[in-house]
This record gives sequence, structure tokens and C-alpha cells, in this order.
Amino acid sequence: MNLQVEEPPEKKSKRKKKTSPSPSTSPSFSLLPDEIIVSCLALISRAYYPRLSIISKSFRPLLSSKQLYTARSHIGSTEQCLYVCLSDERYQSPQWFTRKKKNKTLGKSLAPIPSSDSPSISKSTVVVGSDIYVIGGPIKTEPSCPSSAIRILDCRTHTWRDAPSMIVARNDSLTCFYDGKIYVMGGCGDDDEPWAEVFDIKTQTWERLSDPGNAIRNICRCNFYTIIGMKGTIHFWNSYRAYAYDTSQDNWESMIDGGVWYHCIPKSACEIDGVWYHMSYGPYDFRWTREGEKWKAVKGLDSLIKMYNRNGGSSSNKTKLVSCCGKLLLLWEGYMKHNPNNRKKILCTEITLETDDEGEVWGNAEWIDVVQSVPTQCELLNCLVVSV
Repeated sequence: MNLQVEEPPEKKSKRKKKTSPSPSTSPSFSLLPDEIIVSCLALISRAYYPRLSIISKSFRPLLSSKQLYTARSHIGSTEQCLYVCLSDERYQSPQWFTRKKKNKTLGKSLAPIPSSDSPSISKSTVVVGSDIYVIGGPIKTEPSCPSSAIRILDCRTHTWRDAPSMIVARNDSLTCFYDGKIYVMGGCGDDDEPWAEVFDIKTQTWERLSDPGNAIRNICRCNFYTIIGMKGTIHFWNSYRAYAYDTSQDNWESMIDGGVWYHCIPKSACEIDGVWYHMSYGPYDFRWTREGEKWKAVKGLDSLIKMYNRNGGSSSNKTKLVSCCGKLLLLWEGYMKHNPNNRKKILCTEITLETDDEGEVWGNAEWIDVVQSVPTQCELLNCLVVSV
């Protein structure tokens, strides 16, 4: 026999429907301690930070805080970001851009960021941590006028600040960051002025270096290939001779015919895991080298070279090659065939690299696209990669 037991009426009436908690009692992420919020934000890609700052005002000071970027560095979630500077006659100051976030990947276009109010169009730039230092002149309104000013772009917050000025005003000086200091050489005119000086990041002070002598002073900066710091020495060179500055002894040395393997590394070269890469213009091709070895061709990029030539690539147009996230990024100015609006395009390609069993390096252009359309008088000034 089946017995059906019916609940008393009073129990039926007491049964309540499930309801969602009222907004006032809902848990809120913002109620968590800042330390926990910072730990969570550090796990998120920096490209999403602008959206988070819109969603919650309480996030804004944390998203630009030193604690957040310290946490990102501690857990190894720093990202390499591309920064591009374009000089345009329509604006007094150069315009800065970074790669735009698109869905879950980096997009193939550039997004503007706040630019400095400084009119400097200096090509002397150096990356220190998450900062870009723009060093000296020339000044856009007076190209022949050097400057001693130093402007810093904080790539965490996209804000600008001043650093102490150099001892001497300079134009397009040789610049490199090595062992916690910024070394600046040349770019000045008078013989009685210090040809080189160094900036200590910790003490925020400039100090003049010993005089290198007329042999180095009389060489124009445009004749130098590049400058790098290695093994306690600052090296800079041209196609005929290499020079070195000993940072511990404060003295200079000249080496005929280079004297070191890397004296032939050009200004456009960049380095990935001890291998140097650059784009050659006669004939056009990509090359690579390691310490003590000769330059060799990167294989597999013939179609990219043809695309580069068809889209305005040449030694007369500005071309920049940088390493980012273990890949090469090639940016160049390309003129449009049908150009009623007097504009040109900035193109970019991303190149992956692989070494085969025989030690040959192969490249593959993953994509080629226009990242920005600009007036023809616009110049591709600087291209840098910063870890933030």
C-alpha cells in the first residue's frame, strides 16, 4: 500500500523561493586588500589594463603603481611591448605609439599614447627598465640647435617626466645603457666641451669622462655604426676602426681594422640570445652572426624581400629592425602607388627564427601588414622594445 504524506498547510506557506542577494550584500572584488588585488592584476596581460581602469575607478591607482609592476616582475609576467616614434611636421612634438590590443592577441596597428611636450626629434634613445630616455636634440623648430634636456617616458603609465640635464648640449649623440649607467658620446661641437659624459641612474647625477683626444673627436657621429657595452667596456666603431672606453680605468683605446669581431655590426642590427641580425642593402637580404663568426644569410625570406621592395622598402626610406618576444619585427616606410591624399604607409612584418641541424638560421614572415597611414612628410624616427 502506497501512503502519500501531505505536508501541513503551515509548512507549505513557510517555504520560500530562492532569491539572489541584494546588491548591498553582493561580494565585491574591491573589498579585498590591495595586496591580493595587486597579485590578481599581475597575472593579467597589461593590454587589458586600460579597460580595467574604465570598469573600476579603484583600480586606477593600482594599475600604475610600483607594487603592481614589482609583482609582475617577481612572478615573471612582464611583457615586451613595441614603441614607435613618428615625427610629423604638423605637430611641434614627435608622436609616440604602441601596438594595439585586438581581441586576445596583439593587433597589427599602432595606438597613439600621450606624447611629450618637448620638441626634441633626437634619435638618441635608450631603454632603462620600463622607461625610455630621449636624450638631447636636435630641436624640431631649430634643427641646428643642440639640447641638454632629457625626457623620460614611463611605459607603465604612459606619462612623461624630466631627468637632470646633461653637462653639454648635444645633437643625436651615441648613447647606450650599461651597468646601471647611461653613456653619452659626441654630438657636441666645441673642443673645450666634454666629448663624453655618464649618467648614474641611482644617484641621478652626470659626470664628465676623460677626453678621448682629437682622433676620436674629429670623427663625425654619422660615420659610426653603433655603440654597445660589453665586458666592462663601451665599444663604438665605423667601417675602418673600432674604439673602446674602459669604464673602470676611464681611458680610451683605438683599434685599427676593428680589432674585435663585432666592429662591423651596423646601426640597424639587433640581438636575440647572443645572435645578431640585420638587414643588408646591397643586395637586400637578412644576415646573422655570432661572436667570432662571419655574417651569414638568413634563409627562407626571399618572398619577404620581394614584398619589401614592392612596398617602398629602400635605403632612402627609414627602416627599423628590433627584437621582440624572441622574434624580429621589421618596420619601414612605404609610399603608395595611387596617392591623391599625399600619404605614405608604415608597414610591419613579424619574423620567427629557427636553427636547423646544420646550424643554418631560417626565417618565416608570419604576417605583413600596414600598421599606420601617415602624411608623406612624416618620418619613422625611433622604434624600441620595452619590458613592462
